[in-house]
Amino acid sequence: MLRHGVVECLGCGESKPVSEYSLLNRGGAPRPYCKPCHAERVRLALYGVTRDFLDLLLRHQRGSCAICGVSEQETGRSLHIDHDHACCPGRGCCGACVRGLVCSNCNTYGLAWYEALPPELRTFDLLNGYLANPPAKQLRAGAPAQGG
Repeated sequence: MLRHGVVECLGCGESKPVSEYSLLNRGGAPRPYCKPCHAERVRLALYGVTRDFLDLLLRHQRGSCAICGVSEQETGRSLHIDHDHACCPGRGCCGACVRGLVCSNCNTYGLAWYEALPPELRTFDLLNGYLANPPAKQLRAGAPAQGG
């Protein structure tokens, strides 16, 4: 609800100035979610997952990249949602092919490069292990979340 240039976000529940919201139309009506909450909703919808699932997955991965182990705090950047591009080519996915949360380097320079190699050249055990049994698959199979 808009009052005196301040809007309460439906996502986080915080009251923020209108400048913290994208506008729905030229008339200036703000979206019901602040920019960070709106971006989060778009990201979750794009990858077909819930916030609860991502929180559980992050806890299962002990708060770090599923491949190299670097944390968000160490890089200052959010982990990327990795999915199997063989199932869903492109940026988004169905949700069932989400594999894990990985850092930018592992996502961009590790997995993208490695998966483009011919099968006979894919000999790196760490990546083969991740691809064969990713954290999200472990969770779906009922593995307990590990403490962070």
